[in-house]
Amino acid sequence: MEDLLDSIISDALDQAAELLELDATRAEVWASDLTALAAETGPDGISRLIAALVDAGGAAAAAALWAVHSMVDGVDLGNPSLEPAPGWVDDLCTSTCEAGWLLDERRGVSAALRFVDRADERHVLVVDLVPSGDGGERIGEVAVGPPDLLDALEDAASGIAATEQAPPELAVRIARAWRSTPEPTSSFVANGRLLRARLSSLGVDELDAPVWIEPAVPDLPVPDPDADAWAVQVLDRALGDTGTPDAEAVAGAAAVLRAAAVADDRLAQWLAASEGPVDLDEPDLNVVLAALAAAIAPARMEPLAADARRAVLELEWADWLGAIIGIVRAGAGVSVDPVDLVDQINRCHEVTSVIPKADRARVAWAFGVVTEPWEPLGIAVDNMLTEFGSRVLPLGLRTGWRAKRQGPGAETPGP
Repeated sequence: MEDLLDSIISDALDQAAELLELDATRAEVWASDLTALAAETGPDGISRLIAALVDAGGAAAAAALWAVHSMVDGVDLGNPSLEPAPGWVDDLCTSTCEAGWLLDERRGVSAALRFVDRADERHVLVVDLVPSGDGGERIGEVAVGPPDLLDALEDAASGIAATEQAPPELAVRIARAWRSTPEPTSSFVANGRLLRARLSSLGVDELDAPVWIEPAVPDLPVPDPDADAWAVQVLDRALGDTGTPDAEAVAGAAAVLRAAAVADDRLAQWLAASEGPVDLDEPDLNVVLAALAAAIAPARMEPLAADARRAVLELEWADWLGAIIGIVRAGAGVSVDPVDLVDQINRCHEVTSVIPKADRARVAWAFGVVTEPWEPLGIAVDNMLTEFGSRVLPLGLRTGWRAKRQGPGAETPGP
C-alpha cells in the first residue's frame, strides 16, 4: 500500500498545477476523489498526503492543500505552505442548494440537486437510489456535472419524468440510502466526500465517508435442468413459432455488440458473461442470442458489473416468462418500460407467481438493468418493442435455458 500511496501523491503533484486554472467546485471534486484514493491505502493515507503536499511547496501544492482542506480535516491553516492562495479559495464550501428533483427513468429513480456557490458557478449532483431487498434504498452511481447535465429534462423524448422536490427532503432520503449501502460503487466513493459536504449544507450531518470494498462475486445459481426444460415448454406452448428475425436487424445488432467488445463498452459485459464466451466471428444471430441469453442465464459472473450481477440473480424464470410472453403477445409497439414488464408478469396466465407491491420497485429495477441492451440492439425503440424484438427475445430465452442444460461448448439452439 505504501507504493500505491506514493504513486497517488506523485500523480496529485503532477495534476496540482491544473487546479490553478479551475474553479472552487472543480477543485472540490478533485479533492474528493484524491482523498478517497488516499484513504484506501490505510488509516494514515490522508495525513501522509497532506504532509507530502506541505513538503512540496509552491503555488500548485498550495492550491491542492486548499482543495483537500475543503473535504477533510487535518490541514493546518496557519501553515505557510498554503500561500499563495488560489483565486477561488474564498469560494470553497460556499455552495448552497437552489433546486431539487426526483428523476424517474428506465434504470430507476435518482435524486438530483443543483447548487450555486459564491462565485455564481452552478453544478449538479445526481444520486441513483437503488431499491434494496428490505424495501428501502441504497446509493448506486453518483455523478457530478455542470447544470446542462439536466438539459434532458426539457426533452419530452428523454423518457425521464422529473418531479420537483424540496432539497432538504431529498437530502434526508439520500442520507437514509447512504446508511443502508454496504458496498458503495466507485463513483460513490470518489464523490462521497463532496456529496457529504453538500448534504451538510442541507442540514444532514454525521455521515461516514464511503470506503471502497471490492464487491464479492456471487456464485452462479445451481442449474435446474427440469425447471429450464419446463420453462421452454411453457414458452413454446404460449408463443409457438415466432418466426425468423429479420437478417438486416440481426446484422445491425451483431455489429453493435462487436463494436462494444472492441471498445470494452459496458454492453460487452453480456458477451463476456455468455457461454463460451462467444466467438465474435460466429454468425450474427449466434452473437446476438449469446448476449441476450447471458442476461437470463450467465455462464460466469465475473465480467458483469455489480448492478448486473445483482439484477440477473434477482430475476427468476417465471419473471422472464411472464414479461416476454406478455410483450410478444401484445406485439410491436407495446411498452417495455420495466414497470410495465412487472405488470406483464402479474397478468400472464402461464405463470402463477405474482410480484407483490413491496417487491415491484426491486424487480422493475432489475429489468431496467438487464434490458439496457435492448435499445442499442434495436429490440426496442423509444421504450417500445420492435418487430425484431418480438422475434428475437423468445429465441434469447430458449438459448439461455438450453445452454444451461447443455453446458459450455453447446451449439446455440434454434427456435
